[in-house]
Amino acid sequence: MFLLVAASFVPLARLLHYAILGGSGRGAALLVIVPAALAAALLYERAVRGALYGVLGKRLPVGAAAPAVAILGAILPAVLRLELLPRSTAPLTVLAGHAFLVEAGLGLALCLLALGAGSPVPGGFAYGLLWALRFGVGLTFVGGVVPLLELAAAWVAPLAIAIVLARPLAPYREELL
Repeated sequence: MFLLVAASFVPLARLLHYAILGGSGRGAALLVIVPAALAAALLYERAVRGALYGVLGKRLPVGAAAPAVAILGAILPAVLRLELLPRSTAPLTVLAGHAFLVEAGLGLALCLLALGAGSPVPGGFAYGLLWALRFGVGLTFVGGVVPLLELAAAWVAPLAIAIVLARPLAPYREELL
């Protein structure tokens, strides 16, 4: 569900002719990039959604740890995104703000996914596939609509995860709160 919602902006932008999918031109290198992205995302999720959430969950009020972890956990992916992925010609502050907001929304979804699954592994796997998609698609934006679509998809992802998890967690809601 996470990957489907988080990447939903790509086919939508292509359908609306606001994006061109060019492939990455990396070919065989994707055979190395995909496992590397999966391994890095799994390690990162274990550190952020696992260890950091465990520490902050004990120190912050109930319900505050997931947003805090999402915000703190968005910093490194936003920096990596600016360094590793192609950038548009927008000012760096706009690009950095966009990258941070997208990664914070995805981070909140990953926190909810880790809470619902009881482990950061499913979220790490999905996040790794999302990064592999980012490296492999070769998305070229045509206009300013695609970043807005990506931002919307990133913040719909936590809502989708919450809706999916609402019914299975309902019997345990009082124990969680």
